[in-house]
Amino acid sequence: MPKLARSAVLLSAVALGACAQQAPTPAAPPPDTRAADEAAIHALVKEWSGAAQAKDVERFTSVYAEDAVVMMEDAPDISGKAAIREGIGGMMSDPNFGLSFQAAKVVVARSGDLAYETGTYTMTMSDAKKKPATETGNYVVVWQKQADGAWKVVVDAPISDPPAAPAK
Repeated sequence: MPKLARSAVLLSAVALGACAQQAPTPAAPPPDTRAADEAAIHALVKEWSGAAQAKDVERFTSVYAEDAVVMMEDAPDISGKAAIREGIGGMMSDPNFGLSFQAAKVVVARSGDLAYETGTYTMTMSDAKKKPATETGNYVVVWQKQADGAWKVVVDAPISDPPAAPAK
C-alpha cells in the first residue's frame, strides 16, 4: 500500500475513533417524583377547598399562577391572578356563597413539571330572588411546577352538571 494511502487510512481511523469517543452520553432521566408530587397536590387541593369554605379570598387565590386562567361555562375566561382574585372575591361576598370540591384523580407527568386533577364540586350562590341555588359539577385543573418547586394552578375549568329534570 502506498505511503499516502496508508496515511489516509490511518487518519480516517483516528478521526472515526475520535468521533466515537465524543458521542454524547444520554442524560440520566430526572428522578421520578410523581408519587410525592401527587400527594403534594392532593394536600394543596384540601387546603384550597378549605379556603373556599372559609371564604378566604387571599388564601383561595394563592394557588393560582400569575398567568392562570379560569374557564367557566357561559362566562368569559378570567385571565390573570388579579382578575381571578377580583372575580372570586365578588362571588365570595354573596351571603349564600358556598364552594367545596375534592380531587378524584391527580396525574403528574413523568417530566415532573405538569399535572392535571379531576374532581367534583358543589357551589351555592344566590339566585335572582336572593335564594340559595346550588349546582354540582366536575372540573379539570392543570397544575404547573414553578421554578421554586411550588405547584400552581394554570388552568381551572369547572363544568356544571345539567339541571335536574323537574319532578313529575
